[in-house]
Amino acid sequence: MKIDQVQLDNELNTLFIHSPGCSAGTVQMWFRAGSALEVKDNEGIAHFLEHMFFKGTPTRPGPQLAHDIESYGGEVNAFTSFDYTCYYINTPSLFLDKSVDILLDMVSNPLFGEEEIPSERQVVFEEYRRAMDNPSQYNFIQLQKASFDKGYAHPILGREDTILNFSQEQIKHFRETYYNLENALLVVAGDLTQREELEKKIRSFRLPHGEKSEFGPFLIKAKESVNIHDKDIRQATLTLCLQSPDYSNDKAAAEDLAINCLAHGETSRFYQALVAKNSLCNGIAGSTMYFANGGVHMMRMSFPVENLAKISKAFMTTLTDSVIKGFKAEELTKIKNQYISSKIYERESIESYAFSLGHGFAQSGNIFCEDEFIEKIRNTSVEEVWEALGNIIKQSSHFTLQVPKGVKTAPIEKELKKWQGDLKKLAVKAKPKSAKLKLTTSTHDTAVKVAELKPGIKFIYRQNKLTPTFVMHAYMKGGQTNETLKNAGSHHLLSRLVTYGYKGGGYEKLKMELESLSASLNGFSGKNAYGLTLHGQSRDFEKLSGHFFGTLYTPEIPKKFFDHEKKIILRALDNQKEDAMKQAFKAFYKMVFHQHPYSLDLAGTPETIKTFSPLALKKMHASHLKNSEIVLTYCGDQDFNVVHHHMMEMVKTLNPRLAIKKVKKKAKAQTGKKLSLDFNREQTQIVIGAPAFPIGQKEDLYLKMITAHLSGQSSDLFVEVRDRQGLCYSVSPIHVSALEGGCWGIYIGSGHDKTQAAIDAIMSILNGLKEKGIKREEFERIKTMIDGQNLLGIQTNEDYAQFYSIPVLHGLGLDFPHKNNEMIRNAKYQDFQAFLKKFFGSKWNIVQAGRKI
Repeated sequence: MKIDQVQLDNELNTLFIHSPGCSAGTVQMWFRAGSALEVKDNEGIAHFLEHMFFKGTPTRPGPQLAHDIESYGGEVNAFTSFDYTCYYINTPSLFLDKSVDILLDMVSNPLFGEEEIPSERQVVFEEYRRAMDNPSQYNFIQLQKASFDKGYAHPILGREDTILNFSQEQIKHFRETYYNLENALLVVAGDLTQREELEKKIRSFRLPHGEKSEFGPFLIKAKESVNIHDKDIRQATLTLCLQSPDYSNDKAAAEDLAINCLAHGETSRFYQALVAKNSLCNGIAGSTMYFANGGVHMMRMSFPVENLAKISKAFMTTLTDSVIKGFKAEELTKIKNQYISSKIYERESIESYAFSLGHGFAQSGNIFCEDEFIEKIRNTSVEEVWEALGNIIKQSSHFTLQVPKGVKTAPIEKELKKWQGDLKKLAVKAKPKSAKLKLTTSTHDTAVKVAELKPGIKFIYRQNKLTPTFVMHAYMKGGQTNETLKNAGSHHLLSRLVTYGYKGGGYEKLKMELESLSASLNGFSGKNAYGLTLHGQSRDFEKLSGHFFGTLYTPEIPKKFFDHEKKIILRALDNQKEDAMKQAFKAFYKMVFHQHPYSLDLAGTPETIKTFSPLALKKMHASHLKNSEIVLTYCGDQDFNVVHHHMMEMVKTLNPRLAIKKVKKKAKAQTGKKLSLDFNREQTQIVIGAPAFPIGQKEDLYLKMITAHLSGQSSDLFVEVRDRQGLCYSVSPIHVSALEGGCWGIYIGSGHDKTQAAIDAIMSILNGLKEKGIKREEFERIKTMIDGQNLLGIQTNEDYAQFYSIPVLHGLGLDFPHKNNEMIRNAKYQDFQAFLKKFFGSKWNIVQAGRKI
C-alpha cells in the first residue's frame, strides 16, 4: 500500500492511497468544519449544511446525484462532528474516476435551492426528535450541557428553534467561511493504477481560498456538576466525565491507557468489581473522546438505580486500590495489545484505513497522528500510567445520571455529591509525580543518557530508531584483573557457561526459545569486566529480557556442560602450543605486563582449569552480583521511559552497593628483552614492542595516533616493509590499552630466511620516528583519519553498547571516549613530536617464534 499526500495544480490537498489489486475504493472529502464553530443563533448549521449538499448540483439535480452512485453499486453518505464534516462515496475501484467526479461536483457546485430548505428543515427536525426520544442520545445532550463548554456544549443537531428557522443565507455563509482549501482534504483510495486520469479529473474542480478554522481549547467546566434527569427507561445510566489532555499531548497516551485499564473489557478492574463479581451493574465502559484541541475521559455504567450506593462504594474501593498500588505490567500489556490490534483490524478494509488517515487530518491536521499515538501507547510504562491515573482524578468531576421517571432524586444527588467528595479525598493520596530522574546526557551524542537505578547500579540508554532491534548488556567489574596464577581463566570459563540455562529456564528450553525468536544470548569476559550480551527484536523485548535477567541472576552451570566446556578449553590451550603467533604474543605480554594479571592467558592454564568446579564458579558469580558495581546497557528503538521502568523492575532484588575505587595493580614491566621460541615453520612470527600507558592518559592517545599512522595499505610500515622490500605478507602495529596498563609494538610474519632483515626494517622505522617524527601535514591527516574511523567503526547497537559501557563502569564518565577524541583533535604538533622522541627511544622487547637462526 502506497500513501502519497500532494497538492495538485488546483491547490487541493489530496491524499492518494494506492492498494494494487484492491476491488473496493473510497473517495472522501474532509472539511475541518463542525458544530464547535457555530454560534448561538446558528447552532446545528454544520449538520444542516451536510444535508443540503445532497440536494444536487446543476449537472445532477435532486436525487440524480445518489442515483448515479447507486447505479454502479456505490454508496454515498456523510457525517458531522464537533470539529469536522466528512462526505464520502464507497465504490468499486473500477468506478473511482466517476466517484471522484461526483463527490467533487457535490461539494464544489451545490444548488442549495431555496425551495429545498423547508422540507429539509422538517427532515432534520425529525432527526432531532428521534434523538430526544433515544435515551442514550438524550443523555449525551444533557451531559454536554452540564459538562462541556462553549461550542461543545450544544447538540450537533442544534436546537428546535434553530433547525426550524435555518435560511439559505446562513447555509451559504457557513459554507463560504469554512469550506475552503485551507480546511479541506480529498482522500482517494483503492487500486489507483489510473492515477493520471484521476488527477486530471480532480484538477478540473476548484475550491476557494479562505481562513483556516481555529478551534479553541476543549475544556470541561471548571466547576464540578451533578446532573440528574429522568427518561422513560427501566435502568439508570451514569456517566462520569473528567478532563483529558489533547491527543498530541505527551501525557495523553498514559491517561488513555489508565482509563482503559480500569474500564475496558471483561477483565478490567471495574468490570470485575461492578459486573462480574456481584452484578451491581449491567455493564461498564471507559473511553476517551478527543477533539481538535483537548479531550474528555468518560466512564459509563448502567444499573438498577437502587444499587447506586453499593456501586459508589465498590467503585471507590477499586479505584483507591489502583491509585495507591498502581497497575500490573500484564494489565498494561493486555490493554496495549487490544488497542493496537483494534487499530490494525480497522485497516482490513480500504474504506476504514482511509477514514483513519482522513480523521487524523480532521482532528489535528496530521494524517499520521494515529500512528504516532500508537507509538506512544507502545512506549508508555506502567509507572507513567500509574502517575496518569493520579492526574486524572485530580480533575473536576462531572456526574450525569439518567434515571427512570418517578424516581426521587434528592437522595441520589446526595449520594453522587458524596462520591465526588470521595474522589477529591482520594486525589490527595494519588501517587506523587515521580521525582525528576537525575540523568546524565552525553554532550556529544544526545541519544545517549545514563541513570542510576540504585547506588552502584547504572543504566545506559541509547535510542536507535533505524530498526526494531535492540542489544542489552550487563557489565560487572571482574575479569582478568581479578585473577591470579591459581585461578587464571575462571572468568573466561564462567562467561562460556553462564548461558547454559538458569533456575526456571533450562538449557534446552532457553536455546529453543532464543533460536525461535532469532535472538542470541552470550557471556563475555575481558581484562577488567565480564557479563552478558543479548541481541533480539524489539517485539520480543520483555520475553527476552526475562531470559537475560534469569541468566544473570541464577545461572545453573550444569555439570555435563561444565565438563564439556573444560574439554574444549583444554583442547584449545593444547592446540596453542603449536601456534607460533600465539606463543609469540603470550611471551611478549609476559614481558610488558610482568607480574600483573594482564600477563596471564585469558583462558587460563591446564592446571588452573582442572581445579575449577561448577559450585566455585557459581559462588564467584554470586559474589560479583552481590558486591560488584553493575552497568546495564540498552541500545535500541524503544523509548527511554519504557526501558527504564523495566530495568527498575528487574533490579528490585539487587542490593545497593558501594562504589569502591579499585587500587590499580602495577606491572613490573620488562624492557630490552630478547626471546627466541623454536618453531620449525616457514615463517617467523616477530613481535617488537614496549610497555605503554593505561587508558585515559595523553600518551595513550598519542600511541593511538601513531597506530593510525602506521596502519593501512598506504602507511610507511606497509609500503616500506611489505611492498618495497617484500619482507612479509602481514605487518601491523599493536596497541593494547587497558585500565591498569598498556603496551605498544609492531607484529610481522616474515620468512625464516628474512628474519633479521625484517627486524632491521622495523627498527629502522621505529628509529626514524624517534629521530625525525612525522611531518605536520601527516599529523593533521592522522586526526582526520581517526575521526573517519570513529564514524565508520561505531554504527550498530552493539558498537554503541561497547563504546559507552566500560568507561561508565569504571567511573571514567559517559563522554570519556568523546573527550579522548576531542583531545586528539586538539593535540599540538610540538607535544606530539616530543612524545615520539621520548617513547621511540624505548628499549624494545623482541620476541621471535620460528626456526633457530
